[in-house]
Amino acid sequence: MNILMYHLVQDLPGPMAVPPRHFRQQMELLAGGPYTVVTEDDLHAMLAKGVPLPANAVLITFDDGYANTTATALPVLERLGLPALLAVCGGYLGAERPRHVPHPVQEMADLDQIQLWAASGRAVAAHSYTHRKLTGLSDRALAWQTAGDHEVLTDLLARPPRTFAYPYGAYDARVQRAVAELYPLALATDDHHRPDLRHPYALSRIQVDPGWSLDAFRAALDSRTDPAAAQRAARAADARTPPEEARR
Repeated sequence: MNILMYHLVQDLPGPMAVPPRHFRQQMELLAGGPYTVVTEDDLHAMLAKGVPLPANAVLITFDDGYANTTATALPVLERLGLPALLAVCGGYLGAERPRHVPHPVQEMADLDQIQLWAASGRAVAAHSYTHRKLTGLSDRALAWQTAGDHEVLTDLLARPPRTFAYPYGAYDARVQRAVAELYPLALATDDHHRPDLRHPYALSRIQVDPGWSLDAFRAALDSRTDPAAAQRAARAADARTPPEEARR
């Protein structure tokens, strides 16, 4: 299994924004095989009942809950019939939303947009209440970031979130214990181990690089190893790709 991590699907500089043209090509590749894009339900069925995942399983995830995700990524997913998971912060959806959020852009999805995503049949995960780095918090603050987010999302979406994504990918044993009280699964960004449902609170993800060619994207998926090695395989593929082909 590979778990892909996206943030923005937008033409912006920096590591968090995949150009829409690249994203569309990547999703078309996933829809056309030989990959099988799985759902959050598939992961939970594997965890709870031992239902095996398909060969070449891929989970698509988005962090932070940008308005851009529902406006730009969702129509592509809908057209191709691909499931995905969107991790959001409950504190961004209420009346007391922070004026400034620690992200490349400030346009976060509102409640209507998150409900639109959920109504499409795609999963909503928790991403902490206000995107704090959890490892540096007191026990009380940690409990609020995990349990408060769970409470708010359950109330707003009428369904409890079942997956948690660590802000900044930061976790330790104490954070894992707090998350495990409410969520069966947690998504990390650890670069050095494969996602393994025998360790459900440290499911590593491949962050999709904005500059990857389609060959690089395919090489990352086909590396069948940890995210760090997948990144190296993608860079090696791009090094072999003539510049004019990489721009297509």
